[in-house]
Amino acid sequence: MKANNYTGKNFEWEIRKSLNDIGWWWFRIQDTNDVSRFVKKAISEKQPGDFFAVTEGMPILIECKTSRNKTAFPLYYNKKAAVPEHQIQYGIDIVKEGGQAWFFIRKDEPRNKRAFALRPEQMRLLYDNATRKSVKWQVIETLGIELTRLPKPVRYDLSILLNSMRTVQNDD
Repeated sequence: MKANNYTGKNFEWEIRKSLNDIGWWWFRIQDTNDVSRFVKKAISEKQPGDFFAVTEGMPILIECKTSRNKTAFPLYYNKKAAVPEHQIQYGIDIVKEGGQAWFFIRKDEPRNKRAFALRPEQMRLLYDNATRKSVKWQVIETLGIELTRLPKPVRYDLSILLNSMRTVQNDD
C-alpha cells in the first residue's frame, strides 16, 4: 500500500512542477488523508480533486491517478471506485459553469512513464461502460490526450491542454 501511495505522491509532485513550468496559478487541495495525519479526528468535506488552477481566466480542476498495472487501469479497488463519483460530478459541474476539468492518468512503468489527460465526461463513460474492474490501457490511450514527458526534473508538457481548452470554448 505504501508503494502505491508513494507513487501517487510522486505523480502529484511531477504535476506541481508541470504547473509551475506552464505558469498557471494553482494550489494543491488538501485531502482528508493529509489532514488526518495531523488531526486525529479530522472531518473533511469530499474533495473535488488534487489541484485547482487558473489560466487566462479559466478555472481548471485536476485530479491525478496512477497505476503500476501493465495491462489495465483499475477502475475499482475491491468495491471502491478508484475515481470517486463525486470527483467526476465536480468535474462535470465546473465544465457546465464555464471551467475545465482534467483527470491525469499515469501508467507507471519503470523508465517508461506515460500520462494521459481525460475529461470528466470521458471518465464517466469509462465507468458507465465498464464490464470489468479495470479498463485496458489501449482505451485510455485512444480516449485521452497524451502528455509529453519532460526530463530533469520529471514533469509533463501541459501546453497541449491549452489548445484543447480553446477548441472546446470555440465549439460552445
